[in-house]
Amino acid sequence: MEERNSFSSVTAEFMRGKALTTEIRLAEFSDARAVSLVLAQAFEEDPFMSWLFPEPKFRLKLIQAWMRVEVESAIRMASSWVSVDDGEIVAGTIWSPPGRDLHEGGTFKQLWYLVLGANPSRSSELAEGLSMLGDTHPAEAHFYLNTVGVEPNLTGQGHGGTIIHHTLELADNDGHPCYLESSSLRNVPLYERLGFEVTNEIALPNGPTMWGMWRSQR
Repeated sequence: MEERNSFSSVTAEFMRGKALTTEIRLAEFSDARAVSLVLAQAFEEDPFMSWLFPEPKFRLKLIQAWMRVEVESAIRMASSWVSVDDGEIVAGTIWSPPGRDLHEGGTFKQLWYLVLGANPSRSSELAEGLSMLGDTHPAEAHFYLNTVGVEPNLTGQGHGGTIIHHTLELADNDGHPCYLESSSLRNVPLYERLGFEVTNEIALPNGPTMWGMWRSQR
């Protein structure tokens, strides 16, 4: 994603040890609207989301609808976290825990109908790309970082790195590895600082390249 919405600077701040006073807690259903908006704003210019929703005029609303479906799925699994500063959600993550699929049940159908409605002439291309992402997930049980985002006006303050580390610590305590896909080559070195390594590249049809990254159990 673009620099203004990436967590490159916040990760750097975290790695330098800058302290934050925000609270990190599990997201609740009452948070779904707010955290999905924060994530949508962070990903409005993201290559993957731009591939899913190429029309800029409607992209933010469509991304927020997409994020809300995934956030609510993660909340049901107790695997979405928010960073709260003075009562406001300033960052959020969407994870799926080991042995669970964020898109299980009817979740994928909701997302697919949303994408198809925005792209009625690209069904084959989009289905192929989404299948490629699903097929490249490691078979070993792992924590999957689906999304992390910071409110755009608050990048550079340590929120992104801090909220990622919150779940990495849980994964380490449980002895589980982690996996993610980065849609920005610029962010790959930042994930590498968190212990991830590139394992594969996924070139989406007529779309961006995604970098699958694996973090071994600690």
